[in-house]
This record gives sequence, structure tokens and C-alpha cells, in this order.
Amino acid sequence: MQIVVDHLSCVYSEKTPFEKRALDDVSFCIEAGQSVGIVGCTGSGKSTLIQHLNGLIKLKSGKVTVLDIDLSAKKPDYKALRRGIGMLFQYPEYQLFADTVAADVKFGPQNFGMSKEEAEEAAREAITLVGLDYDVIKERSPLDLSGGQKRRVAIAGVLAYRPKILILDEPTAGLDPAGKREMLTLIDSLKQSFVETVITVSHNMDEIAEFCQRVLVLGGGKLLYDTTPEELFYHHDVESLGLSLPHAVRVVKTLESRGFSIPHALTEKDLTQALLTHLGGKAHA
Repeated sequence: MQIVVDHLSCVYSEKTPFEKRALDDVSFCIEAGQSVGIVGCTGSGKSTLIQHLNGLIKLKSGKVTVLDIDLSAKKPDYKALRRGIGMLFQYPEYQLFADTVAADVKFGPQNFGMSKEEAEEAAREAITLVGLDYDVIKERSPLDLSGGQKRRVAIAGVLAYRPKILILDEPTAGLDPAGKREMLTLIDSLKQSFVETVITVSHNMDEIAEFCQRVLVLGGGKLLYDTTPEELFYHHDVESLGLSLPHAVRVVKTLESRGFSIPHALTEKDLTQALLTHLGGKAHA
């Protein structure tokens, strides 16, 4: 198991009038190779959970083991942990800070001990992985890039030190529809490189349905469900949790309520196939 969370709890402002239990006895395991979505309404504990996974929030109750690093140990190896986990927060382009793209992307590898030459090669590889031309973009200021390019550079800065686990907090926030599709396709393709496991926090259920094999649903700091997208959206009342249904699921359920029997669909592509199957046709190749 790459990640083991065992009876994790977290209380903010403990023993004060502002005490808040952000996580309450949460347990789960994640194996290498999985694409996992973490969902829940605002205040459900999502951000607190992912910040425990790379040690940004120190463990106080329960046990967390990531990449064989026990975070309940007296002195966890946080440097090794953070080299193994790449974390991208919401609007990561606001985290770009260097004068040039190359300097920004090389910062992580050099911070983790790579030589100047190794960091240069790592930056070139990472920027190429996110679909940009290193030689064209390396000397440009990050501030001069488009929004989509900035986000790609921010991702490259994480990829440059070759993390095994990638954690993304609302990776498509603020992007237009075309930018969202490009970003999700990019993230999905990264698992064909050295990234083994992708964990995505998102309010967009269409993205969760299409790109995640498994979904963890948080509510009030508790882990309410650990299931597949199909099981979640077709067999649980997610709307009562403040979550929306994916568009394809909403269409299928509307048709079912009107007496039509339609195969379950999670994405627009699945829905097209389901409707064609229902009508006796065949999808075009």
C-alpha cells in the first residue's frame, strides 16, 4: 500500500470556544496505480486530509503511512515524503515566483539535492511532459504566460522531482472548458510516465466520474463512502450531501423516471453509447 490512513482525527483550536473537529476517525488505504477522487461539500475535511498526507499538518491522532514513511514516528523523514508526493494547490499559477520558467521548474529538483545539470535535464523533461517546448519557453517570465501555460508550468515544477504520488486540489478551477479538458487529459496521461498514483480533490463530479476509479466521500469530517463512481452516483443520494450528479447520470435518471430503461453512463461518451444501444443503433468508431 502506498498510503495507509488509520483512525485519523484532527481538531482545530482544541479546548477553545472555536474548537472544530475537521477529521473524525478516518481510515482508508490507497494502492499504487490508483486514480482516486476526494469529494465533499465545503468544510467536509478534504483539504485537512490531503495536507496530512504530505506533512503540512502534523499528525496528532491516528496513524498515517505514506511510501513506507510513518508520520506517527517521532521524527518522520519529511524531506523524503515531500519528494515522493507532488502536491498542487488550487490556482497553482499563483505559486510561480522565479524570474524565468526554467528557474521556477528547477527550484524543486535543486532543493532535493540534484546538481545544476541534473535539475536542468529534469526541468526539460517535465516541461516537455506537460506539452510545452522547453527551449522556447525556458527564458520567459512566468508572468507573461497564458493562464493555461502558467498552470502547466506549475505542474512541471512538481513533476521535475519525479514524485510517485500526485495530489491535485481543484486542478481545473478557473479554466475555460477547453482548458479544463486539456488539463484533465494531461493529468490522466501522467500515469503513463513515472507518476504512479493520482489523487484529485474536486467539486466537479463530471471530472470525478470520468477520471477516477475510486471515490472517497467526506462529510462533517467523516469518511462516508469509499466506492466506485458508478456505485456512488447511481446507488447513493449524493445530492443530500451537497454534491451534484454528473450530467450523464442526471440524464439517465431523468429518463428512468419517465419509464425508459437506459444502461448506466458516467460520461457524455458513455451516454451517447447507452442511448444508441437503447435505440438499437451502434456508435461510430
